[in-house]
Amino acid sequence: MLPVVWSRSWTIRTCSPSSTARQANHPFTPLFEPEALAGVDYSKLTLARTAEALIERLDNGACHGCHQAGSTAGIHFIGLDDSATSPLNRIEVGISPHLHAEIPRREAWLQETVEGREANGFRPLSFAPPAAWKDTAEIAYAPAETTMPCLVPEDAARFGNSWQCGAGTVCTPIATATGVKTKLAQCLLPKESRNIFSGHPCLTGTIASDTGQPFNDRSKVTGQFAAFAPAISRTAYTCRPPKIGVPGGFAYRGCDAKDLAFSAFKAGKPMPSEICGLVGGKKFDICVATNNFDQCLGGAVNRGNRPACSADRFCREDYMCQSLPSDTPGAGRVKGIGFCSPTYFLFRMRIDNHATRGRTPPART
Repeated sequence: MLPVVWSRSWTIRTCSPSSTARQANHPFTPLFEPEALAGVDYSKLTLARTAEALIERLDNGACHGCHQAGSTAGIHFIGLDDSATSPLNRIEVGISPHLHAEIPRREAWLQETVEGREANGFRPLSFAPPAAWKDTAEIAYAPAETTMPCLVPEDAARFGNSWQCGAGTVCTPIATATGVKTKLAQCLLPKESRNIFSGHPCLTGTIASDTGQPFNDRSKVTGQFAAFAPAISRTAYTCRPPKIGVPGGFAYRGCDAKDLAFSAFKAGKPMPSEICGLVGGKKFDICVATNNFDQCLGGAVNRGNRPACSADRFCREDYMCQSLPSDTPGAGRVKGIGFCSPTYFLFRMRIDNHATRGRTPPART
């Protein structure tokens, strides 16, 4: 049995960006040392094979542990925008990677229950990729897509059921935090890969955790591993820094004429990794600050390459899939395909008192 922790009340703090690495989203890690769980019979558990894995399972099963792993800004069901939303600021995919993976599990469970069979009640970690749920109770994970979450080999070995990175990628930690034992990473292209694309992470970093006030966590860039061009161009990738609002760094290349025409997108062919979407900048930030973005948004965005996304290809942690305006030249070639933006770029995801349609914004204090 696990030790019982009693408390008069609980204060839950959930934090992002770099949410899977943040100590505040691992609530059980500071409560238990692995030695305290030495008496658990791990042979009876489906997933955890060691105390460290069991603690991570507990962390991930907590409300904020689940909502900050495999999620979109801590949310699993976002929904889509209504017709009154500006076409320059619309959500293309309204669910999280976790919900996308969870739906087939629930469908399989419901089918088994309806048929009177014993349903498989196993629930994967919330950042696991989709899986095939077989009648034999075996779970066959699909390989994780590029930039999707993974466990580094030494941590994956502590679990009885894990998954692999696909598409020629390597499980790479890009952010670590003090006080967090399990390293959550992303399936990234090797350093020497020539397949780099806009939106691929390019920086590693560390987070100094403030256990009492996690909004005081402090991050530090520790290295660069991709996108080494010294300046923005249409031919080479430069690494945009987190200080402009792109956690993990952001490989970036400007759109050329072929990108603007979506020439790489062809019917019946695999979807390219990047797409010429919308980008912000200083004008975008000024527009937001006016609380009058319906009037200024049109002049506040430009075109730039972003990761391509769709209903079955998701954006990496801290980003979400935004729609291209329907009047974008050539948009018919990329119907159903969006581009990954930092979550704050979508006004519906902001929490900084921006104006809401039909309502006066609250006064700042």
